[in-house]
Amino acid sequence: MTGPGYIDAHVHLRDAEGLADAKEAGVAAVRDAGTRDGAGLRVSAPDATKVISAGWALCKRGGYGSLFGVSLDTREQIAAEIQKLRAAGAGIIKVIASGMVSLKRPGEVTAGGFDREELLFLVDAARKNGLEVMAHANGEAAIVNAAEAGVRSVEHGFFMTEKALASLHANGVFWVPTVGALQRVAERPDVGYEAKRFVERTIDEHLSQVRKAFERGVPLAVGTDAVLQDRRYRDFYEAELAFLRKAGLPGDAIFAIACEGGKKLLGV
Repeated sequence: MTGPGYIDAHVHLRDAEGLADAKEAGVAAVRDAGTRDGAGLRVSAPDATKVISAGWALCKRGGYGSLFGVSLDTREQIAAEIQKLRAAGAGIIKVIASGMVSLKRPGEVTAGGFDREELLFLVDAARKNGLEVMAHANGEAAIVNAAEAGVRSVEHGFFMTEKALASLHANGVFWVPTVGALQRVAERPDVGYEAKRFVERTIDEHLSQVRKAFERGVPLAVGTDAVLQDRRYRDFYEAELAFLRKAGLPGDAIFAIACEGGKKLLGV
C-alpha cells in the first residue's frame, strides 16, 4: 500500500487536479516529465504535493516525442530552449534520447532521440543553467549515451543490458523503470495477442534487469508515467511497487526506493 512520504519520479501533469490524486495516494512529491503546453510549470499550491517540473520535453526533430515536447535541430535551438525552460521555472530538463518500445516490430525501438554528442552538449548546457537532465532512453546505445553524457536519471530503460547497467553504476545515474507504463499500453483493446505476449516477455526481462540493478547498487526510484488527473493513480503506484516485489526486491528496500530514493533523485 502507498503511504505518506512516497515519491513519484515520473508523471505527466495536465492540471492541478492531478495533485489531488497524488496526495490521496500518499505521494509527497512528483517529478513532472512534461506536456506539450508545459502545464506542470503552472501547477503549484500551498500545502499540496511538491512538484518538480520539466515543463515540456526536448526532442529531435522528426523523431519520437513531439506530442509532448518541442522538436529541435541545432545546438543553438537546444541552448535557447533550455534557457526558456529555466526562465519559466523548470526544475529539471527532460530529453528524448531514444524512441519508444515498438509493438509493431517487437524487440525494436522506434526512431528518435539525440545522439551522443548532442546529449553531451545538452547536459552541459542544462548545468550551465543550474539544471540536471532526465532522459527517456530505451535500448543499450541510448542508455549508455545518456549515462555517459551525465544525465541525472534514465527513464524507462527497456531492453537494458549488462553494459548499460555498468554505465549507470559507473556514472551514478538513477534508473526509473516505469514498468507499469508498458503494461498499460498492452492492455489497450487495439493491441493484438502477439504484441501482448511480447510485452509480457519484455516486462519479465525488464524486472530481471531491475533486480540486477538493485544488487549492483544502481540507484533506483519509482515512477508511474501516469498522466494526471487519473482516478486510477493509486492503483498505478501500487502496481509499480508490486513489480519491484515481483523482481525479487525485499520489502524494506522497496520502501527505501519509493521514499528515500525518490527524495534523493528529486532533491527534496
